[in-house]
Parts: sequence; C-alpha cells; structure tokens
Amino acid sequence: MITLNGHTLFPHPADWSLLPSWARNWKTGIGTSASGAEQRAGFRSLPLHDLSFKITPGSLQERCRLDARVDQATESGYACVPFFGKGVALAAPANAGANAITLADVVNAWPWAAGDYAALISRDDTIYDVLPVTAVVGSVLQFGAGVLTYAWPTGTVRPLLFGKFSTDKQSPASDWYTSIRITINQLVAERNAQLGNLVAPPPGIGQQRIGHTNRVG
Repeated sequence: MITLNGHTLFPHPADWSLLPSWARNWKTGIGTSASGAEQRAGFRSLPLHDLSFKITPGSLQERCRLDARVDQATESGYACVPFFGKGVALAAPANAGANAITLADVVNAWPWAAGDYAALISRDDTIYDVLPVTAVVGSVLQFGAGVLTYAWPTGTVRPLLFGKFSTDKQSPASDWYTSIRITINQLVAERNAQLGNLVAPPPGIGQQRIGHTNRVG
C-alpha cells in the first residue's frame, strides 16, 4: 500500500450513486464584544475540510486491495484521498514521462499552488498518478523532477486531501460485492499549500458567518 507523509492513499474512484459531501469546519467560540453584546469569533483564520464519499469495488481483486488500505488506514488513523468535487479537467492530453500538465480551469474548482498534490485516477485503482506540485504557471501544473507514469488522453485532476480516517460499517450486497463509505477530516489547514499565510478575519459582522457550513455534491 502507498503512503504519503504517513497517510494511506486511496486511489479509488468515488461511487457517484451517492454524492460525495464535504463541509468546512471553522471552530468558533462565543465571547463578549466591547459593547457587552455576545460575539462569535473564529479560532481559525481558515477552515478545515471534511470529505465523505462511497467506494464500490468493481471486482474481487479491487475489494481485496480496498480492504488492505482500510486496514492500514484504520491502524494509523490517517489517509489521503482525491478531493472529489474539486476536480479540474485536463485541457490537453498528458503523456507518460511528462513533468507538467495543463488544466482547463485553474480558478474555480481549486486554487492550485506549489505544495499541493495532484491526483489522476482511473476506474482501475492500480492505474493512477499522484505527484507534488512544485509550481503553477498560468494553467500549467509543474512537477519538477516528478513525471507521470501513465498517459492521460483525458481525465480529471484533483487535489489530495489529507486527514483523519474513519469508515462506516459495510453492508455486503453479495459474497464480495459491497460498498464502503469513508470520511476524511482534515487536521491541519496548512497541509494545503494554497491556503497560504492569510490574515485572520477582522472582528465584527464579518465573523458572524464563520460558523456557516457548506455541503455540495
């Protein structure tokens, strides 16, 4: 099993019959403002991400690999997964051996920056490329000395999300055919390089929205 920074990698595609869900965790507290009124303030200047999605293996062999990854992640408590819902399509085919890829959109889905990990996965969980981004030049992600193992005529590039691993009990549909729902709770916002060193939100009305939670498909 592959690990990145001590996190078990899950290169499985999500089962979109049950849409992945994600939330932003700001961690807020209630204090007293200068006027004496109640004020809610954030303990974090940036949110942590929570991602939950279902994996349904397409073969007994994939099920065995998934079980092994689950066992390893359960033992360590940490995993990394493609951030489903934050993918960007390739703007041009990427060849095996290339150390850069071109994205169709670098703004809306994910603000890529050096330090992120870019993941390209196929329907087969044994065929994937995961590389650290060393630079972003326009719509091009550069991997420095890293190169693609596989050719990607088309595909979706997703950032990796690192965090605490948990899984729901499995409900088998047959002797081997079953789905498993896993959840990743990000522990450190700085693990995503694009967050940068931003100034904390100013006090006042703007902080009243910090406790809001978003969920998208």
